[in-house]
Amino acid sequence: MAGVCVFAEITNQGVSETYLPLVAFGKSITDVSGENLTTLAIGDGAGDYGDKLQAEGVDEIILAEVPGASPVQTDILAEALASVIREKNFSTILVPATHLSRSLFARVAMKENIGMTADCTSLRTEKSGDGVVVHQIKPSFGSQIMVRCDVICNQEIITMKTEDCEPAEAGGSAPVTVIHPDAGASAIQVQGFEKIDTADSIHDAEVVVCAGRGAMEDDNFEKIKAFAAKIDASVAGSRPMADNGWIPFENQVGQSGTVIRPKVCFTFGISGAIQFTEGIKGDPMVIAVNKDPHAAIFSFADYAVVSDMSSVLDALLK
Repeated sequence: MAGVCVFAEITNQGVSETYLPLVAFGKSITDVSGENLTTLAIGDGAGDYGDKLQAEGVDEIILAEVPGASPVQTDILAEALASVIREKNFSTILVPATHLSRSLFARVAMKENIGMTADCTSLRTEKSGDGVVVHQIKPSFGSQIMVRCDVICNQEIITMKTEDCEPAEAGGSAPVTVIHPDAGASAIQVQGFEKIDTADSIHDAEVVVCAGRGAMEDDNFEKIKAFAAKIDASVAGSRPMADNGWIPFENQVGQSGTVIRPKVCFTFGISGAIQFTEGIKGDPMVIAVNKDPHAAIFSFADYAVVSDMSSVLDALLK
């Protein structure tokens, strides 16, 4: 059998937290298909991660050493990965839906002519004739609806959103193989890395204030930021806010952004599309402000305020 591959992303900070949830997704396939589950990692010093990548359900670990390669030099890393994938002939390759891995495996998919589905949130595997089909669930049509994708080919690459998946258990005794693929020289010059201040990170924030499209009008967003500062909350927003440069991408809440688990979440001018609401987990208290009495966010919220956000914010800032 060809086998299922899980890609373990390794950066300058070590093994990505996406790894164990990705193993769980992989195991959900192999439990039905009967295939082996292989972990694949690549990079400078990848050979040192054998013990750290042991996880329940993994049958084999392959570590591809590329000395001197930076994680962002995706041209040479993709070349090396493509050679491994070509040799192993994996049926399914699961990849974390991070900026780094999406960039890397887009190159791999092109080189090897493999079908690729991006930003899936769940998988369902079932028998089909002599093999299996992996049903991939992902947001589509502007992230307004969830669709099922079935890739009908011998190989497929699937990038997975892992924030809402129960991780596999660490541990195990899978055999580890270190290989040294020929990667060549990179055309990408790395000038250095800048540490990003995570003090305003929304991922672990207990209180989050989310701004929607309506916040782009007048001085609404300045008021939202002032209110967030007053209650010691993190500022986040919907996709339009990120697309138009009002917030950084990492502060976008939703399936194509960041999944948050706050205790309290305020929303101002958020319509309540599924792409946004699926990014809020953990059953927080949600207080929604929207001037449209029929806004979908009100069916998601615990408290609804039908009003113009400007007047509500003025009252909150007094």
